[in-house]
Amino acid sequence: MNKEELLQELSAKINAGELNREEVLSRLNFAPPVSQESEGTRGFSHFSVTKMLYVLGAVIVIIGVGFFVAQIWEDIGSFGRIAVTLGLGLLIAAIGSMLLKQKPEDNIGPIFHFIGGMLIPGGAVVTLSELDVGFVSLWPVAITFGVIFAFYLLLNAIHKHPILTFFAVANGTAFIYLLVGAIVEGPYYRHEDLYAYLTMVIGASYLLLAHAFRDGWNKKLIGALYFFGITGFLGAAFSQVFDSVPWQLLYFIIVLGGLFLSVYMRSRSILVMSTLFLIAHVSYITSEYFADSLGWPISLVVLGFVFIGLGYASVTINKKYLRT
Repeated sequence: MNKEELLQELSAKINAGELNREEVLSRLNFAPPVSQESEGTRGFSHFSVTKMLYVLGAVIVIIGVGFFVAQIWEDIGSFGRIAVTLGLGLLIAAIGSMLLKQKPEDNIGPIFHFIGGMLIPGGAVVTLSELDVGFVSLWPVAITFGVIFAFYLLLNAIHKHPILTFFAVANGTAFIYLLVGAIVEGPYYRHEDLYAYLTMVIGASYLLLAHAFRDGWNKKLIGALYFFGITGFLGAAFSQVFDSVPWQLLYFIIVLGGLFLSVYMRSRSILVMSTLFLIAHVSYITSEYFADSLGWPISLVVLGFVFIGLGYASVTINKKYLRT
């Protein structure tokens, strides 16, 4: 019996009522397509609506807390101000940890951690102010953010959740900037170049983190890390090209490296931002060196064709290497 005869016999038995489709699909380990689709649609819809309500509720809670604290700020004294900022943030974070432990599948714990994470840094600054530590030096603020960074690293080691990784990265970034500022602070020190190089290092670190997070529980952060990493790196590097011929030449290599990196990491964020910064750099070079010699209208025509070429190259890279 060949394949065609087997299928015809199977179809005849189904039509005669000796077999039904569910039995055949069950025996062949296939789930019914219609129920699969409807189930997936219902699950996706339920998940999306629930997630949207969680986020909306968290934003409303943060806004409400902000208005409430502003209304009673002058009447509650130093202890009350610390309690409704840092104390409330720590309390909500503790509730988030309990919910993450007891009901990890409900996604309610991360929402509490989001609210707490938004309150704790501001509450820590309020605490420093109310304790009259003073902000003449950056050291107290830097140490405080270092403690918050360590706090979220510890929480993340316990719960292993992207929201905790996010706040660890955010507070760690603030700690690094404040620590460097505290080390080099002084009236005669120029900070501009130092912070540009520091931003390039942090941007590169974000890209490395995104690459390391590909197969772990932090996969949801990859897109944000790619975007902020490449934007910080290329933006800080671009700030150095003005009135610096070596940087003007080097920057072409940097943005072309960004385009190659987008292919290697399969990231549209890196591709788009590298293309935009390449356009910005070409615009600057054109206006700086060719506007007077060729005439501004001719420069605009040439620049327009360059932009078209860059756009075509970007689309080609996206289609050929990034689109799955």
